[in-house]
Amino acid sequence: MVRYQDENGTGVLIVGDSRSMPVIRPRSVGVILTSPPYWVRGKGRESALCYARKIASSYSREWRRVLARRGELWLIMGDRHDGREWIGLDALVADSLRQAGWSLQTKGFWMEHPSNLRCDDRINYLLRFTRAGVRIVPPKETLCLHMPIPWSPSGSLWDAMPPAVIERILKLSPAGRVLDPFFGSGAVGAVAARMGRPWIGVEWDRSQALIAARRLHLERIVSREPFMV
Repeated sequence: MVRYQDENGTGVLIVGDSRSMPVIRPRSVGVILTSPPYWVRGKGRESALCYARKIASSYSREWRRVLARRGELWLIMGDRHDGREWIGLDALVADSLRQAGWSLQTKGFWMEHPSNLRCDDRINYLLRFTRAGVRIVPPKETLCLHMPIPWSPSGSLWDAMPPAVIERILKLSPAGRVLDPFFGSGAVGAVAARMGRPWIGVEWDRSQALIAARRLHLERIVSREPFMV
């Protein structure tokens, strides 16, 4: 398995599929912070519902395995218009995760400005989940940010998350290792490292993993021997 890591081993990027992460120890992650791949608009509400159910069924089981008992899952979800109406993608995902044993604890948002949509600023929801039955103290302030899409490294397939959004979330999150199972160009890893927090990234696309590794100055490690993080 190919992986990249920083010089002291506190930051590790794994090239692989986050639906199965056997190299990550059970309950070893304090917070999962990620922005899942976009649902492609224009395919209708039924397609959006299938997307939400896939996140809950294909990914969240593994997230529960690696997340500490009182750990938190933060999803950054952009809503989409399917050509007829707004889908309400955040509600579809939250309901699917609820049925899979998660509890929505906090809901905030950041608005992209200037927007690339004519009708309104594009809204990205900040959804905070815990395991069902785990309660947390809600933030004292409204979680609302208004800022532009940040710079993305050349060759990146997806827009980056604003560092200010990531930092705000991590300040609200429990201590421990940070996991981004859709690592992309490495925005979460960059902010976590700056804040002195250990992190793990998982990225299936080798070209995107290489971009992230260069951005974060990681060393490539190829080994046939099993390893755990």
